[in-house]
Order: sequence, then C-alpha cells, then structure tokens
Amino acid sequence: MKGQAMENIKWDSEVDVIVVGTGAAGSAAASVAFSKGSSVLMLEKGKMVGGTTMKSGGQPWIPNNVFLRNQGTVDDRQDCLKFMARGNYPQLYDPTNPHFGLMDQEYSLLEAYYDNGYKAIDYFMKIGACQFVLSQPVLPDYVDHVPENKVLRGRLVAPANPQGMTGFGIDLIKQFSKWIKDHGIPVLLNHRARRILLNDRREAVGVSAELPDGTVKNFRAKKAVVFGCGGFTHNRDLILHFQKGPTFGGCAVITNTGDLVYMGQAVGAQLSNMNCAWNAEIPLEPALELSSTPDDIWQPLGDSMILVNKYGKRVVNEKRNYNDRTKVHFYWDPVEQEYPNQILCMIYDQRTVDVYGDSPEPYPVPPPGTKENYVIEGKDWDDLSRNIRQRVAELAPRIGSWRLAEGFEENLKQTVLRFNQFANRGIDEDFQRGGFPYDVEWHTQIFSIPSKDTKWPENDRPNPTMYPFTASGPYYCILIAGGTLDTNGGPRIDPGAHILDTENRPIPGLYGAGNCIAAPMPNYIAGGATLGNALTFGYVAGLNAAEEKVKEIA
Repeated sequence: MKGQAMENIKWDSEVDVIVVGTGAAGSAAASVAFSKGSSVLMLEKGKMVGGTTMKSGGQPWIPNNVFLRNQGTVDDRQDCLKFMARGNYPQLYDPTNPHFGLMDQEYSLLEAYYDNGYKAIDYFMKIGACQFVLSQPVLPDYVDHVPENKVLRGRLVAPANPQGMTGFGIDLIKQFSKWIKDHGIPVLLNHRARRILLNDRREAVGVSAELPDGTVKNFRAKKAVVFGCGGFTHNRDLILHFQKGPTFGGCAVITNTGDLVYMGQAVGAQLSNMNCAWNAEIPLEPALELSSTPDDIWQPLGDSMILVNKYGKRVVNEKRNYNDRTKVHFYWDPVEQEYPNQILCMIYDQRTVDVYGDSPEPYPVPPPGTKENYVIEGKDWDDLSRNIRQRVAELAPRIGSWRLAEGFEENLKQTVLRFNQFANRGIDEDFQRGGFPYDVEWHTQIFSIPSKDTKWPENDRPNPTMYPFTASGPYYCILIAGGTLDTNGGPRIDPGAHILDTENRPIPGLYGAGNCIAAPMPNYIAGGATLGNALTFGYVAGLNAAEEKVKEIA
C-alpha cells in the first residue's frame, strides 16, 4: 500500500506497539513493551486468549536461570552453546571450531537465546507479569547422555500455580493475562491479522485484521508490530509441501494455520525452517476427526507395551522423548518405496491398563473401566491382529496406501516373545529402552506410576520400563501417527527478533517470536525449548519494539 493510500486509511485504533497473538511469545512482548513506556494493543485470532500455550506444559527451558544460580550451579556459556550447537545442527557441529561449525547467523541466535533467556525470566518476575519456580520433580533433559550436556538437570522452570508450586501453561497464561488486564492493555479477540501495512520506506506501520463476519479493521502501530502467533500445524497445504514426512495433526490450537507465512512473504520476509517442527506422536483416529488433538503421546504408558510397524516389528526405544521418537515415522524405505513406520501400532495388555491407567498422564490409554472407540481389542494375538486389519481397512480412504504387511500376525508374536526375554533380563538389546536416566525417571515419576490396589504383581524385573506381556489376553492396540506440538518455521529473525527480508536486512518495525517464526533453536534438544524460544525472543522483541522511533504513515 503506497503512501497516498496509507494516508487515506481510516484507523480503528492507534498505539505504539501492536502485538499479534496472546500466547507466551505475544504476552511476553506486550508486557515488556508496555513496561518500557509504550502503549500496546493485542490482536487474537481465536475466541479466547492463550493460544497453544494455554494447553501446553507451560515450562520453558532456560539455561543459567535464577534457580541454578541460587543453588550455585555453574551453567557455563560456552559449554551450553556447544550443547545447543550439537543438538540443533549436528550436520555442522565441530567442537574444535570457535562457533562449533555453525554459520554466524545460526550461532548468533543460539547466543541470543542463552544471553536473554534468564534475563527474560528475571524481568517477568521483577515486574510481576509471571512468577516462576524450578520445575518439580527435577528430571533429566531429553538429551541426557551426550557429553556436551554439562547441566543435565535444572534448566526447566515452570510458572508458579496458585499454591506457589509447579504450574503449567494455563498458569502462565493466567498470570500474564491478569497483568495485561490490570495494566489496561486492550486485547481484541476474534481479530485475525491479515495484512502487514508498510509505508513508502517499507517500514511496518500497522496491521489489517479481519473479524469473523468479514469486517476488516486497520490498526496503526506508531513504533512497531510484533508477531507472536502460532505455526502452521493445521494448514494441510503447508504441512504437505514443507514437513519432512506424513504429519496428521497436532496439539496446536486449531487457529494455527500459518498466517504469518503468507503475510511475511507479502512484505518480502525471508522464510526458514519450514521443514521443522516440535514433533510429537498423536493417536491417529482422533486426529483424523479433528487435527487439533487434546494432547500428544509424551511417553507411551506402561511397561508391558511396545510400538510396532506394519511388519509387526519394533522400530524405536518407546521411552525416549516424543520429538525424537516421532522422527521414526518419517523413515523412507528406498527399496519398498514406502514409509513403513507411517503408522505405528501401540500394543499393550490388560495389566498395563490396570496397573498404570490411573497415572497423571495416561493419554491415549483410557483409564481402567472406560473405553474409547480408537482402542482396538483382541481376546488373543490372532484376534487382535485380525481386528487391526479390519480397522485399517475401514480407515483406508483417509490414510493412503498404508496397510499391515503379510506376516504381521506371526511377526507380532515373535516380537512380543523377544521383548519378553529382554524384559526378564532387563536389557533391551535392540533399542536400549530403559538404558538412560530420561527413560527411567520420566517413566517412574511422571507417566507410568503404578496403582497399588490391583491384582497384578509389581514390576520386579531389573529394568522398570519393561515387563513381560501377560500369557493370555485381552490385548489392545492404538494406531499412532506422526504429528506436532506445532511447527517452528516461518520468517527468519536476527538476534534482536527483527524479521529479516530476503537480503538479510531487518524490515523496520517488524518483529517476531514463538512458533510463527523460524525458531532460533529449531531442534527439540530439551523439553521447554518451545516456550523457551517464545519467552526469550518475545522479551527481546518487546524491548526493541519499545525503543523504535515513531514512523510516519506515508
């Protein structure tokens, strides 16, 4: 839109800084910009505030945080950057290189994450926007066994709940939302940002937003526009053409359809990480009904449980973290010309239901005494295999050509027999399940806590993550697919959270943070990297947006 046309726009509101999105990134940017003296307006596409953060675990990964510092734990900058470099760019990683083999732009973003993450948490607590605590229990990072990870525990912080204990995403949003409301920052719901408005000098000076009835409103940003909206998990076109493999949906709220991808392209923004996501396994059938699933499968429930592919064979350590585990779904067989792991079968027995079904996070296994249509049941192994085949046939129109292979039935029996032998010995010779602190501690302390009042014996085997399947049924199966917490590709930013154009130059007055931009730390090397990115660069965006000069419309 040219200057003359811009001068003729009727502005529905005028503030210093417009923030698009009310999740962690947007809330961080809005609270910081306001605290630095700028007037702020927030636009939210959905019917309620919070976005995907509201339904998330809500706990950011923050190196050198105040709780580590207070307990005297040294989280050395170079050591942490080395770990971040190895985990995010293993194909470039060189421990002898000053930047560990990374290009300057990528390395500078990791530096910005380390340098600003703990400052952001300190600042939010200082201004009263959100109080944090050390996440409890203090469990090991997802990548728990590489030598570069010098601080295995304690980088995960959590928003405080009303009792001052470990809270979750809803607690983070409630705190930020209260602060935003108490400080009189307007939040307009059902306002979908559709267009970034630039003046003749290609500076961001506003946003056009669309209401559900089609009405378009124009909002003037005298200093800056900050995008903190979601990724593109629920945009089937972008998922198909950019993601690494078959992706059936995810935990992101249904409004996450990649709006900034299109708006950014329209103003010359450079895109990056479009093939990246915070991956997570999801139950297939609920995702086919609604791509926004209520939760992901953080760690599959139980000890007498395995994941097998279309050939009836295990393909992964079932107790590793969800992001890394999900990547096995995208394996391409160059001989058979197929994704053999496109859908996996989560196989478990009645004992797992009864012993672990009342755990705090049993999803997608229904609690004891309840049923879900997506659970396939069989009275014995042959009956279960037959019923899986029938269910897959019913789903055929929606899952492409994926089917169980010939020999699945016999292979499944042999796989269970081999697993039972591993369970009795305590050593998984195929995938090292239970061989790492993460496997064991997240299993025993969070996701598979046994009930004491069942008829079944306790797990007395050497490895608490494995137990032999019962000799007789019933047995169960849930079809599992690859999905996301959300994608993390979009417009590229610099360490100051400025959105860059295709010449690597900041677009004046335009900022981004959260899942709508190309994540500065794109691989999920630790739980909380999602919200760590969002809060850190939302904080940086808020600081810099507040310091922008006022821009003329024309």
